[in-house]
Amino acid sequence: MNRKWIYSSVMTAAFGLLAGSCGNRLRTVEFEGICADDANGTYGLYNPGRGFRLETALDVAMDKDRPEKQLKELSVKYAADSVSLSQSYFYLTFLADKKLTEADFATMQAYFDELQRQGKKAVLRFAYEKDFMGRSPIGPTAEQILRHLDQLKPILHANKDLILVVQAGLIGAWGEWHSSIHGLENSTEAKRAILEKLLSIVPEEKNIQVRVPEYKNILKDKPELYRRISFHDDFIVIRPDRWDGDMHEGTANFNQIVKESPYLVVDGELPWGFWSVGADPDSPSAGWIIDGMQAARRLFLQHFTSLSVIHNYKEQHSNNRFDESNPPRYSMIVWKETMINEDSLKRYKMPVSSGYFHLKNGKQTERSVFDYIRDHLGYRLELQSLQMPATLKSGEENLLKLTLINRGFATVFGEHSIHPVLIDTTGHVTELAAAPVNPMDWQPSDPADPECTPLLHTIELPCKLPQNIIPGNYRLGLWIADASERLKYDSRYAIRCANGNITWTIADKGRYGINVLTEIEVE
Repeated sequence: MNRKWIYSSVMTAAFGLLAGSCGNRLRTVEFEGICADDANGTYGLYNPGRGFRLETALDVAMDKDRPEKQLKELSVKYAADSVSLSQSYFYLTFLADKKLTEADFATMQAYFDELQRQGKKAVLRFAYEKDFMGRSPIGPTAEQILRHLDQLKPILHANKDLILVVQAGLIGAWGEWHSSIHGLENSTEAKRAILEKLLSIVPEEKNIQVRVPEYKNILKDKPELYRRISFHDDFIVIRPDRWDGDMHEGTANFNQIVKESPYLVVDGELPWGFWSVGADPDSPSAGWIIDGMQAARRLFLQHFTSLSVIHNYKEQHSNNRFDESNPPRYSMIVWKETMINEDSLKRYKMPVSSGYFHLKNGKQTERSVFDYIRDHLGYRLELQSLQMPATLKSGEENLLKLTLINRGFATVFGEHSIHPVLIDTTGHVTELAAAPVNPMDWQPSDPADPECTPLLHTIELPCKLPQNIIPGNYRLGLWIADASERLKYDSRYAIRCANGNITWTIADKGRYGINVLTEIEVE
């Protein structure tokens, strides 16, 4: 596979008309995917709002002096795994019968501030009870939960740009809607009231995730609320099990998630490795390695955006200290040793990124199932080609046409601002007007297409230069920024495209994360 820029000469008459307004011939640039032997080709492509996630727990009453501690520690431990998300438990355990105070909100805000310092976003869950099978000594009533939710609305809206999705939580052990001390999971009235209250306080552009579809179906009579409810599968084990929420393949629950997930943020996790692999040799689950290829297929079929990188990987428990040099053989460790190829994915109609299973010389290679899942959770934007005038002219409408394929499992969620930019020889960035494009439309394939044929998306980028721009040579870039005012000029929240012949540039002291497409002359 030879690497080169391909430039066109005079195009067809139709393209000539397109360029005619600029008095300019057209030029085409072709892009390639990332090959295994590209620079960092086997490392994860860090991108915001997708991929592996951490799992952190903040006890709002007890952790006031160290709200950032666990987030900092785990971020270091999983730094090599391209993590841009953290499932963030905010435990209100000792506050159930109390009104939340300014000190409580300051503790939560300190955690959000640390998320922003790290360039991450939250998969947010509020919970009360930390123990299982009714062993929790305290727990909230439905009325206490509803009162707290009214209080929580302002902090959710103040930090909405740092929140990818909110999990329903609140009820029962770990907020998983079972084993609550007051039996709230047995009351449809309580569950409905809590869901409706959550949907009223969480910013309307955000999804609420529930554990199993039956909880979502409580609000089937209210379509405007129902459409915002998504799923988090907290027990991905592939083969049927009594704890899997009846969500294994072939069930109505499984099929409902497959049908609705293309338009929703979906999250999940494997069970703990010490349980499934089995510290207890007499346990019926001992030695249970979750099948990596079938897990990848599940994540693909149900359009997962994120997955815990904590469970069944580098776990650390009081009776199990993780040793990097001799890690326990949990499922994800085995996934790293399980190799797959292009044919094994095409068999299941799963996405195959261009060059992913090739070296730069064209020879085929294999990749591990761990790497494949890491790289394809959520979106993976692979640019295909760029059509543009051979030179850009100031004061005129220079139209650029960019095509891309989303090779990921899911579309892009959240609000983004998409700009062409010019970088001069000193590194100064000239922002051009944002394109009227919504990346949430960039589905990997038509959800109604049983063949899962990759969709080719075309983006038109009007490129009107300022009158006073200095003529000369520039680098032309694509800047996909977070639309939030406080995150827009933080390069860690900009989207990086999955192309080996595109340079990723951090410009202006980290204000811009830019996909450099080509060089261009400005007249």
